[in-house]
Amino acid sequence: MAMNLSEPSGRAPSRRSFLWGAASLLALAGCADVAYQPPEAAVADRFDGAAPARTGETRDWWLAFRDDELNRLIAAGQARNLSVQQALAAIEEARAAADATGAADLPQVSGSAAATRGDTQGTGTRTTTSAGLGVSWLLDIFGANRNSRKAAAARLDAAYLSADVARLMMESAIAQAYVALRYHQESIALTKRSIESRKRSLDLTKAQVEAGDASRLDQIQAEQLVAEGEAQLPAFETGFDQALAQLATLTAERSATLRPRLQRGAAQPKPRFKASVGVPAQVIAARPDVRMAERAYAAAAFDVGVAKAAFYPSVSLSGSITPTDIRHAGSISYWAVGPQIDLPIFTGGANRANLKGAEARAVQAKLAWEAAVLAAIEEIESGLAAYNRDGRAIAAQSRLVSTSAEAVDLSRTNFSYGEGSFMSVLDAERSYLSAQEGLAAAERQRASDFITLSVAAAGGTR
Repeated sequence: MAMNLSEPSGRAPSRRSFLWGAASLLALAGCADVAYQPPEAAVADRFDGAAPARTGETRDWWLAFRDDELNRLIAAGQARNLSVQQALAAIEEARAAADATGAADLPQVSGSAAATRGDTQGTGTRTTTSAGLGVSWLLDIFGANRNSRKAAAARLDAAYLSADVARLMMESAIAQAYVALRYHQESIALTKRSIESRKRSLDLTKAQVEAGDASRLDQIQAEQLVAEGEAQLPAFETGFDQALAQLATLTAERSATLRPRLQRGAAQPKPRFKASVGVPAQVIAARPDVRMAERAYAAAAFDVGVAKAAFYPSVSLSGSITPTDIRHAGSISYWAVGPQIDLPIFTGGANRANLKGAEARAVQAKLAWEAAVLAAIEEIESGLAAYNRDGRAIAAQSRLVSTSAEAVDLSRTNFSYGEGSFMSVLDAERSYLSAQEGLAAAERQRASDFITLSVAAAGGTR
């Protein structure tokens, strides 16, 4: 509904009535503003299982592996990864939305021009030209635009944080794929060495059979052991190729380009940092996903202010001028200027429904932030629990490899002297390869757990 501020008598409004109206509007001006305070996470003083906090924190957590090839892959992902590029494009979208929201606070100016020629009144042909200039300015008295700007700014912050999340996930995915690739590469090498060892056992068995010191069954079992090792190779080779393809996707490179570099081989990645993740409150505050959830909550809170502002009048100032030239009849100028107030007298409950919806969305956003905090704590403490135990697993597997290697040598020596059965040689060969593969898997698990913990702590391990 529009209300004209001119009085019924045609006189201009008195100064007293104007001041009274302005005071009334100013009294309501702060009614829809939102006093938002970022929520604080209630967390413990330290994480369960964390080492004492140390200085020298680095967000480039992958440097703990001291692996130049991994560093190159992550640098390539940072430059070309498509998920990160999409997140950066989303920032531009959010920035455009923020700019559009800010434009609502500025006067809007429009222009028009027209020209006609004809005989509209039967008095002869006339040419008419006109040009118009219109200005309107919506006064943000009740905070609708202010809250909209704050909500748009919060969403822009969330877009930046979304890009941070995308980068962190990309770095994690590259590191995990690289760890998997080196594990399969190590498993291929172990299996090939085991096959060579089994072939030597087969040669020994053949010599024993020819000398009459072993049976044909012993030779068949030796051949079976060689075939068993050869049958394991394709699975590890497939795992290597799959990890290579994943790295190519994550870095936007071709597999054919990466293969020569990565096939040269290298040791399995081993992290050199300890499980010190810092003070919980600081770690949680540094996680981009938690901060993104907080910014989403802030935007939802300011949207409540926008919905509240819809209950109050909207005030705008507008003016226009249209000079018109009628050839052979002179020039005429039309102009108008004045304020306008729109009062939401009856909206059929739409404003109340919009407000309830905005409040419900704010509650959901607050709960989503709380869930993000709890998930972050769970991820960090679960990562600490796993990483702290990886060292024990590796130590146990290393001892098992050592004893299994000794068992292979003893069983093969005893068999060559006719003091043992070939079955003991077979069992020792299988156990030795299994122990070596178990050690490689334990090294892979420790590297993977370190990556998981580093990402959970937003790169804060050191």
